[in-house]
This record gives sequence, C-alpha cells and structure tokens, in this order.
Amino acid sequence: MKRRNILGVVLAGVALVALPATALAQFPPDPPSTYYGSATGQAVGTKVVALIGDGGSFVACGVGDVVLDSGNPVYVVDAFSDSQRAGCGKTGRVVRFYFSPTGANPGRLANETSSWAGSGPKNLNLTAGPALAVRSNIAGVTSDKK
Repeated sequence: MKRRNILGVVLAGVALVALPATALAQFPPDPPSTYYGSATGQAVGTKVVALIGDGGSFVACGVGDVVLDSGNPVYVVDAFSDSQRAGCGKTGRVVRFYFSPTGANPGRLANETSSWAGSGPKNLNLTAGPALAVRSNIAGVTSDKK
C-alpha cells in the first residue's frame, strides 16, 4: 500500500516537472480590465468594442452594450488581457473603443483612448468621434480583345 502511494506521488511530481513553463505561467490567466462610463451621443443597444493595439494593428478584445442608467447612456466592456487572448491587454498597449453602426448611425471610434494598466475597473467617459467612411471595392471587368 505504501509503495503504491509513494509511486503515485513520484509520478505526479514527474508529470508536473514535464509541463512546459509557459503552460504554468498562463494559468490562471490575468483577469480582464473593465471599462465603464458614459457613452455620450450613443443609442441604447449600440455595441461598444474594446480594440487593443501595439503599433499599427489592433485586436478586438471585448464587447459591451450601451444601456440607460437614470436616463443617461452608459457602457460597460470587459477587455481581455494578453494571457486570455493573444494581442490583447498588456502594459503599454493602447485601448480604443468602437461604437458599432445602428440603424442610420454609422460606426464611430470614440475620441478617448486609454493605456492598458492591468486588471480592475477603469472609469472612462466616451464621446463618439466622426463617422467612419465606408469603403466599397467594386471589381472591374476588362477585356484584352480589340
């Protein structure tokens, strides 16, 4: 009986040592950062997307909704950390917010941005910037015949 217990402990220890260090470093993942505040000029039901970037590329790292609180539009969005989704929240990265199109309202980026500063709640009141231009790519048909 004692040999079986000792063997089990030894095997568990070997298995633990065999796990890659990166797997252990990511568990549990860092919690998200929760951004909240007013959403001036936005309609109820508008989606708010947290975009986190490092340089020129951005990753969608969380989605929330605009709702009413005491008659005022407000939002809440959990923005994932880099250990939850690659490319997301990490110290020094920029957090931008995008209001999705609703009805006749086009999509807009918020005027305000934030720097990723770790998990926890962050109050950030947002106002919508100018409407984003819609690009259309129309395929052209040509002929080499004369």
